[in-house]
Amino acid sequence: MSPNPESPQSDAQTDLDDQQCAEAVRTCACFNFRKASRAVTQLFDETLAPTGLRSTQFVILVAIHVHAPIALADLARAMIADRTTLSRNLKPLEREELIARHRAPRRRAHLMRLTEAGEQRLAQAMPLWKKAQQQFVEQMGEANWDMMLGKLDEAVEAVEATRHR
Repeated sequence: MSPNPESPQSDAQTDLDDQQCAEAVRTCACFNFRKASRAVTQLFDETLAPTGLRSTQFVILVAIHVHAPIALADLARAMIADRTTLSRNLKPLEREELIARHRAPRRRAHLMRLTEAGEQRLAQAMPLWKKAQQQFVEQMGEANWDMMLGKLDEAVEAVEATRHR
């Protein structure tokens, strides 16, 4: 079967070169953010393991605690997360009865809050999170981390500005 000359895939295959790929790996914002995110996630997952929470679950519990009661759409916006992915990540937390949903008065949406078990699990996880956070910040350097936090905020703002053009 011969490649379709009209197909973008065939153009990409003929134009692909090792130097361009190496440059993409070195400079691609998505690749490098995801690589850094995976490394940080692994550190936090390992540290939080005794609680039975993954880092993704921990941040969801924290966000619900801070914003409760909160609707799924509002939580997704606060976390800059896709609602479908967030819903999938909420299911284990609901099964373990760490979060509860209840119908909002005069709203169609269900609001989420932590249950007593969720509050207890978050309280158990917090010292471990603090340990991982401290290890990370010490290794990176506090001044570098403070600067990076600002740069991460700028990155989010830049993406949001790009999406709203």
